[in-house]
Amino acid sequence: MERSVTIQDEFTDMIRIALEGRPRAMEILLEKIQDYIFNLSLRMLWDPQEAEDATQEILFKISNKLSGFRFESKFTTWVYSVASNHLLSIKRPKNIVYLSRIRQEYLSKPNSVSLEDQVESKILEEEIRFGCVHAVLLKLNSADRIVFVLSSVYGMSSEEGAEIIGISAENFRQKLSRSKKKLSEFLSKECGMWIDDNKACPCIGLSGHLLDRNKDNFSFFTELKKLRRKNPTLEDSKVLGHLKELDRLAWIYKSQGIYETPKEILEKLGPS
Repeated sequence: MERSVTIQDEFTDMIRIALEGRPRAMEILLEKIQDYIFNLSLRMLWDPQEAEDATQEILFKISNKLSGFRFESKFTTWVYSVASNHLLSIKRPKNIVYLSRIRQEYLSKPNSVSLEDQVESKILEEEIRFGCVHAVLLKLNSADRIVFVLSSVYGMSSEEGAEIIGISAENFRQKLSRSKKKLSEFLSKECGMWIDDNKACPCIGLSGHLLDRNKDNFSFFTELKKLRRKNPTLEDSKVLGHLKELDRLAWIYKSQGIYETPKEILEKLGPS
């Protein structure tokens, strides 16, 4: 019996072709959605390697479950639902760098020498900022974190977000309000830039200390920088001064841009 199409979008034809088993059809479909999944995974797990592993597992699930997609929602909604269920099943990320703790170590070190005058340090500090923005999300539990990301980063309505994670729209709005409040309170205490746009990043000078302390952990920041694609419309820090506090919070995360999915992910899945 032919499946009745309720909702059609840009993926409809690709899904049909993939389900027919045409050569490379599934691979092409997965290529189109892998950035959606990798960026969500990265914001949920923080560590690029863990996000890469999760993306591969989610893509594998999607390829296996595709025949069960009923075209009763947008395909991306279904994709995010599969991805969210998987990510919510993962325990707290293993690899976390606690910047506030490292900052205290650095400031309490005798004879601490700032590396601001070194070109390499400036680059490393920028990478730390990218990592820090993501690390702050770990202040939220996974259920509240995914609500915040879907709404504030991806701009989804409470109805669509609720459909993705299987809760009511009212419950979604409550979780969103709670997550924004918690992040805002944390940033107000820990981040000078949150309070004063003209204030320097409190983590400046950490780069050399962090690099010496743990070269393996520092690779996380470098990897984030390498994968990042800038969003020019969200790069001007002056915009912050004209936004309300909670809008600033969304702006901070949207301004991180899009991250490219490592090319090896689909190769590891094998032939489609």
